[in-house]
Amino acid sequence: MGAGFHGGFGNTEGAKKKNSIPVNSLGDVRYSKKKTEGYLLNPNHPIGASKAKFMKEILGYSQEDSRLFHKNVVSAIIGKTPTKSEQTQYGIKYTYNTILQGKNGKAISANIVVVIQKDNERTTYKIVTVYPDKKE
Repeated sequence: MGAGFHGGFGNTEGAKKKNSIPVNSLGDVRYSKKKTEGYLLNPNHPIGASKAKFMKEILGYSQEDSRLFHKNVVSAIIGKTPTKSEQTQYGIKYTYNTILQGKNGKAISANIVVVIQKDNERTTYKIVTVYPDKKE
């Protein structure tokens, strides 16, 4: 699916449950208008346009649906174990292969990439990207 970070993981063996920090609630992942509206759902973004087109045509999401999209993305990873992990300069990057629910009721297999950072014992989760599984 077009542009975005889709690989290059240092550890492709999968993340071990004991080493991952699970997302336990909707409030765990910070909403970013810039990331959601400005990138993932922006049909005019030079890199994210193909994702936005897919999200609109297949799942029914537009930029105006950014909060619902965020909620459904986070809901898709609550309590899940990541399938890949990588230590980066920004924190631990986890990829979850899971089912993403569309605004239109359709569900697809998707990859959701989240970076997890710890500052002063506080854990912060941020969505990096979302893209359909290659099987879609």
